[in-house]
Amino acid sequence: MRSKLSPHATPSLIIEGFRLLWHRRIRWLVIFPLIINLLLFSALTWFAAIWVGDWIDWLSATVPEWLQWLAWIIWLLFALLLLVVYAFTFTLLANLIGSPFYGIMTERVLAMQRGDTEQKPQTSAVLLTVARDSFFRQLQILAYMFPRALGVLLLTLAVSFVPVINVFSPLIASCWAAWTLALQYFDYPADIDQRSFREVRELAGNQRWLSLGFGFSALGAAAVPVLNLLLLPATVIGGTLLWCREYSD
Repeated sequence: MRSKLSPHATPSLIIEGFRLLWHRRIRWLVIFPLIINLLLFSALTWFAAIWVGDWIDWLSATVPEWLQWLAWIIWLLFALLLLVVYAFTFTLLANLIGSPFYGIMTERVLAMQRGDTEQKPQTSAVLLTVARDSFFRQLQILAYMFPRALGVLLLTLAVSFVPVINVFSPLIASCWAAWTLALQYFDYPADIDQRSFREVRELAGNQRWLSLGFGFSALGAAAVPVLNLLLLPATVIGGTLLWCREYSD
């Protein structure tokens, strides 16, 4: 199936999602996970800053003065790799925490995209069912991702110690992170449409460049400090819009 959207245009979906955050049917679903993720973001950033600072001090102290230029190259590559890991880890944890709210949000965005402009009354039992299913679906995705992410991490670390080739280590990590984030964001609407995670992988694979384009957009959005707290639910909506327009029947 030929896509109507080019991969480099996928950031526009996140921008469109950002605008939809303030819709009356959605905005309350943004506030609660925003508060929780703010605490998570603060703690994660604080620990990362301390660790990176200690690592830089150690590197500067152990490398001879005449090789300081090489230390800065290593530091730059490491910083890029760390940024990818930070954005990827933050997104996984924040999506898991916010998944009960994002599942309901996705259901409402799909309804609006498919012509349901009026909000229908939903019982607490229905909302809780959607929230519960979304949370457990995220656990299944994490179970798929973690062993593979460990393998990619080991490969990236091994490549990092090989001169010349080590410049590709951030690229390897970025491609893997972009692919898995795309799957994660597509899975919210796929779950509502009762499509299995295996089907999500197949559909995303059929349009791999478009999927990777959105995944890189999601990774970039997650790497922006502070703003990523709002870009995260905007990306959930962006993934839902892409699923609805390009992947679902």
